[in-house]
Amino acid sequence: MKANKLMTGLFVYFCCFDRSKIVVRVTGFKDGIVYGDSKTGSHWCNIEEVESIPLTLEILEKNGFVANKHVYPYPYYEYEVEENKLKVGFAFPQGNRTSYKEPWIYIDSKNVFVEHLPCVFVHQLQQILRFCRIKKEIVL
Repeated sequence: MKANKLMTGLFVYFCCFDRSKIVVRVTGFKDGIVYGDSKTGSHWCNIEEVESIPLTLEILEKNGFVANKHVYPYPYYEYEVEENKLKVGFAFPQGNRTSYKEPWIYIDSKNVFVEHLPCVFVHQLQQILRFCRIKKEIVL
């Protein structure tokens, strides 16, 4: 993962010496070292040993995204924030029914509409929610 993609609060994998991975929330970084907290405590590692966490249907469901089976011919999930008049949709394109081959997100609010914004990793979803001023704690 590149250093310019990291921000405090984002979830990433730290790759350990035994090739296992732990999920951490980034707490800081300095001179090529990334610091983070996990369920087991505080950790650090070199920036080269940080990996993005792929976004999955299960992660979306755990975080309140609801399947909408009437929109597209492939898995599609929505998260709505009524007080902000904001809807975030997430699509997992499959097969030859679409020209989009990677997961994408759309944002629909009173004044803004963005569609087909690539979103493949958990940290990207976190950044999009932050951008939309949705204060949501992601659960992994």
